[in-house]
Amino acid sequence: MSVPPSPLRALSHRGFRLFFIGVSIATTGQFMQSLAVPFYMNQLTDSNWWVGSSAFAVLIPSLFMTPVAGIWSDRMSRKALLFGSFFTQLACSAVFLALFTADLLTPWLMIGIQVVVGVASGFQWAPTQAMTVLLVPPEDLLSAVRFVSLSFTAGRALGPALAGLTLINWGPGPAFAVTIVGFGLGLALMAPMRLRATEPVEQEPFWLQFRHGLDYVRRRPAMRLVMFTSFAVASVGAVFAFALAESVADDVFALSDGGLGWLTATFGFGSMLAALYVTRYGDRHARSRVEMTAVGVYAVGVLVTGATSWLVVGLLGYLIFGAGHMAHGVTMNSALQVQVDEQFRGRVMSVWLMSVLSGLPIGALIGGFLGDLVSMRFVVLVYGGLLAVFWATTVIRSRGFAGLDLGPG
Repeated sequence: MSVPPSPLRALSHRGFRLFFIGVSIATTGQFMQSLAVPFYMNQLTDSNWWVGSSAFAVLIPSLFMTPVAGIWSDRMSRKALLFGSFFTQLACSAVFLALFTADLLTPWLMIGIQVVVGVASGFQWAPTQAMTVLLVPPEDLLSAVRFVSLSFTAGRALGPALAGLTLINWGPGPAFAVTIVGFGLGLALMAPMRLRATEPVEQEPFWLQFRHGLDYVRRRPAMRLVMFTSFAVASVGAVFAFALAESVADDVFALSDGGLGWLTATFGFGSMLAALYVTRYGDRHARSRVEMTAVGVYAVGVLVTGATSWLVVGLLGYLIFGAGHMAHGVTMNSALQVQVDEQFRGRVMSVWLMSVLSGLPIGALIGGFLGDLVSMRFVVLVYGGLLAVFWATTVIRSRGFAGLDLGPG
């Protein structure tokens, strides 16, 4: 009788272990800043439109740079791309901190720096996702993919949670400082890792190579399902954990800074609970079943948040969709990584990231506009209803997300 492989076996490889810890620390710091910027923007302007615009400014450049990074990830050193991205973002964090300390950080300056951050971060995600296969042997790939998914999703949960607590006690300055430290530690930890060599990819023209990547995804219904689901969850779900979290705290619960800290910390706690379960027991469940549960739970959590003015109930909503957020992110990444051919890995991962990165700014900008025009509670309820409709429609049309269970080929 064969013994099932340990879910922790990817961490036995030193290079992957350094990569996992380094990226986790850097990403957590990065997402602290992602909340500190809209927090300070809200303090300066008291406008949901400006808050949504700050998210739009960082995410749209990242969206356009992601396909470039995906193609370069299939052509050149993924480690060099990742390090260049982290160094640039570290420099931008230093500029944020210096201007904030000198009381010179205006809304337009914040928008300008966010654009640079967006360009740099566009070169981060594709090499991060595509590097996994170069650090572990094929038999440990699924374990490694799960850890990278956890790192990415946990950073998006823990970073804002820590930022919320930092912001209400000490303000944006320390959050910017922690981001600098996070990038520095991440770079130092990952410097010694060595990547396995890969076969060179044919040097086609940029747009032709990107089109081939899109065609590769378009021909595979399971991959299209991943892209559509990721866009939907990002635009009408995840936006309340990141770009519009400050607006929810301020307008829905009338608690401003204190509410922000509680909401983001609870979201992070829900994500961590789901992470512990997925890490230990993820192999016991079909990916389709996990995703069907995750998106349904996500919709319920958003609707619960919008349906009340009581903070304790809103915290329950954030706890619920925090758990759904983690399970969804891990499932999407795992489904793609086990299905994609190596020569298309960078491009396919960039297409997936584009679906997430396009959903967040669109949801933030529309939500910020409607929040000022009607109310943020209205936005939360409408978005939660749209996510519930998407869930029900996909369960029926895609046989309960069945395509996510496919293997290689």
